[in-house]
Amino acid sequence: MGLTAAIIAALGAISAVLGVLNILQIPSQPILSDKLTWPFWMALSAILFLASIVFLLGRKQYSD
Repeated sequence: MGLTAAIIAALGAISAVLGVLNILQIPSQPILSDKLTWPFWMALSAILFLASIVFLLGRKQYSD
């Protein structure tokens, strides 16, 4: 579960970076869609970071 948490946390970091790039309005080719605005990326990032914490806590409780 530690690897799963790391992967989910990395995806959360990537989505946070995409949100910041969207806030700064850096011109680039859209990765997924122009309709995905910065609130979407930041909310996705928060959800993924919380999910990674859940996976880490679940791993510790499962090993006891």
